[in-house]
Amino acid sequence: MINLGIILIVMIFLIKYVWDLFFGKGYAPVEWEHQRKEGKISPKLLKLQKNYPDKIRFFNWWFQVERIKRGNVPGAFAELGVYKGESAAVLHHMDPGRKFHLFDTFKGLPAVDLANETGEAATYTPDRFADTQIAFVLEKISGNENILIHPGYFPDTADPVKEERFALVNLDADLYKPTRAALEFFYPRLSPGGVIFIHDYNHKWEGIRKAIAEFTATIPETMVLMPDIDGTVMIVKSGG
Repeated sequence: MINLGIILIVMIFLIKYVWDLFFGKGYAPVEWEHQRKEGKISPKLLKLQKNYPDKIRFFNWWFQVERIKRGNVPGAFAELGVYKGESAAVLHHMDPGRKFHLFDTFKGLPAVDLANETGEAATYTPDRFADTQIAFVLEKISGNENILIHPGYFPDTADPVKEERFALVNLDADLYKPTRAALEFFYPRLSPGGVIFIHDYNHKWEGIRKAIAEFTATIPETMVLMPDIDGTVMIVKSGG
């Protein structure tokens, strides 16, 4: 019994160590730690990193933004599915000099997009994610004049940026129709070396997986699945 108790205690500490390593507040890649010690990371981004729950997702964004900056990849940032602005705040403060276009209804999910959904999304109602406001999002981001809000139904709201080029696009729309529409809209406008992230690529979000499968069959790039908590697919555009 004593040996069994010791084994259980060791296993508990081991599980806690592994969890803290990848998801705890103390987890950080060596390059992040180097730049932090060099004073190259803003106090705002340091605070966001400390509080952001999914460390793998956070640092995957950061590595890609740093790559984009080093490579001088031109274009604005964009996000579809802003909700309360948590991810938008992180991405903005990783490169606050970029224009950042934010797309959301800020009123919940359109009924037309919920039709024919399966999996987890089939349980959603139009008032899902409606508990947000533009003023709250702007306060959450605490950004500069580069934050540009496009409220309403996507892709109808995309017309003002149809001539824009993009270096990074973050898609977190949960549903098939807006995800497929966003891939169709943003990919042709993505600069070579630019990246698209699509969140919630897992068995619970069948519409997301369907949209990605259909779209990636039409492009030369291969999607890369990242091991963050809910699954993110990354597409880096080739060409020069």
